[in-house]
Amino acid sequence: MKILVITPSLGVSPWLDETVASVAALPVASRHVLVCPAEVRAGLEKRFPQVRVVTEPGGGMYAAINAGLAAATGEWDAVTYINDDDLLLPGFAAQARTLERAGSGPMIAYGNVKLIDGRGRRLGAIPVSPFPSLNRALYAQRLEPVYQHGTLVSRAALAALRGFDESFRFCGDSEFLARACVAGVPFLRTGGPPVAAFRLRTGQLTKHRAAMRAERTKVDEKLGLLAPQPALRRWWARLAFRTANLPVYAERMARHGWVSFDELLAQA
Repeated sequence: MKILVITPSLGVSPWLDETVASVAALPVASRHVLVCPAEVRAGLEKRFPQVRVVTEPGGGMYAAINAGLAAATGEWDAVTYINDDDLLLPGFAAQARTLERAGSGPMIAYGNVKLIDGRGRRLGAIPVSPFPSLNRALYAQRLEPVYQHGTLVSRAALAALRGFDESFRFCGDSEFLARACVAGVPFLRTGGPPVAAFRLRTGQLTKHRAAMRAERTKVDEKLGLLAPQPALRRWWARLAFRTANLPVYAERMARHGWVSFDELLAQA
């Protein structure tokens, strides 16, 4: 299986070298595409000769990701995108094998994601859904079951979903994954070590909580995510999610006190 990795970047992230190195170190066949403003393209091409660099078209991060997808002609089987301050980890290789064993149809694989600080030190983990079959019932309760970091989308799933909605500034990744769930694209849960690291830092988009909540409401309304689900299924989905993530909550409490994941993002 050949993996396509897309990184939208302004070319100024102090962690970009780490991001590129994390992709290069993966024990899987991969292609890495950086999407950047025209004025930094030549510098990035010189700095990363092993990576393809393309010019972003304007219009925000999700337009840049779509531009990277459009430029990545040729052979690849699945795609992920990674921000220019985050990392793919060795556990990502197991995720690729999971997707490869599942076949060639539309599928999305996700796994565990750890949180790190500017120096790469662990800050905790992201709670994710233990059972993909419950994801729809979690969305109906405004519980995010899957996050973008390290999520691997088969080429068939990407073709069916037709890329990212460029009208979003903050929640285009959440909208994409929720749209896949509503459309019936199968999700696969990869256990084991983390597949990616999400870096919490000052100045990141996740700090714009009010704007993100407004976009999240837009996602809910666009996709009908809050449509009623059977009461028993909702109860079971919430219980399973909370129980499976007890270690995540315990670590967060020990490190940061009694805060929600959203509050942790805002504090970083």
